[in-house]
Amino acid sequence: MIRRPAAVLLALAVAAAGCAARVPARPAGTPVSDPSAAAAYTAATAHCRPLRTATAEIALSGRVGADRVRGRLVGGFAAPASLRLEALAPFGAPALLLASDGATTTLLFPRDRRVLREASVADVLDAITGLALGAGELRDVLFGCLVADGGAGQRFNDEWQAVDADGVRVYLQRGRVAAADYRGWLVDYAAPAGGTGRTVRVRRTLPTGVIDLTAVLSQVQMNVDLPAEAFALAVPADAVAMTLDDLRATSPLAPQG
Repeated sequence: MIRRPAAVLLALAVAAAGCAARVPARPAGTPVSDPSAAAAYTAATAHCRPLRTATAEIALSGRVGADRVRGRLVGGFAAPASLRLEALAPFGAPALLLASDGATTTLLFPRDRRVLREASVADVLDAITGLALGAGELRDVLFGCLVADGGAGQRFNDEWQAVDADGVRVYLQRGRVAAADYRGWLVDYAAPAGGTGRTVRVRRTLPTGVIDLTAVLSQVQMNVDLPAEAFALAVPADAVAMTLDDLRATSPLAPQG
C-alpha cells in the first residue's frame, strides 16, 4: 500500500483518488522499417538542438497510489545536469526548494527549516514521487528531447511512426512527438506548442502502487541565460539536517508501518 505523503512534500494538495484519467492512444500492430521516421523525429524536435536552458511553470496533478495530488511548481534547467524546482505555496515562502548544479544537490524545506544535502536529484525525486530521474533526464522528458538523432525508424500506419535508440522508443503521430516508452515509464504528450507538448503525462505501475502524474507547462522559455547561482541554495544557518531515509519515511512510497 502507498500511504498519504506529508502535506509539505511538493506542496501537493492530497485527496481521495477518483476515476483514473483516460489512457492515451498508442499504435497497434506490427511496425515495418521506415528510415524516414528518424528524419521526422529530427524535424519534430528541432528545439532540442541545442536545449541549453529551459524554464517553465508546472501545474502538477495525478495520483500516487490511492492518493490524488495537485500542486504548482516553477522549474529551471541547464545542460547538462543543473536543475531548480520550487514548490509554490498559496502564501509566503515556497514549501520546497530543490537545486543542483550537477555536482552538489540541496533540498530545502524553508518553512520547516530542514535541509537534505548531497543526495542525488534522482534519489530525491524517487523518494518523493517514485520518478527516479536525474536533472537532465527530467528536462528531456518534460521538453520531449528523448533520444539523440538517428536510431531505427519504424512505421505502424499512415498516422504513427516510431524511433528506437538507447533503449527508448519515441512515437510520432502525424509528425509530432506524441508518446514514448522511456526507461520503464510511459510518457504521453498533448497540447503541442513551440515544438513540444505542453501537457506531459508519465505513468508506471510499481510494486507499491500506480504512479500517474500529469505536468501542464506554461510560461515556457528556452535557451535564455540563467545565472549559475540559480542552481544553488542559501541554506539558513539554523536549518536542521535530514537524511534521505528521513525523506523516504514521509514520502507517498513509504510502506505502511
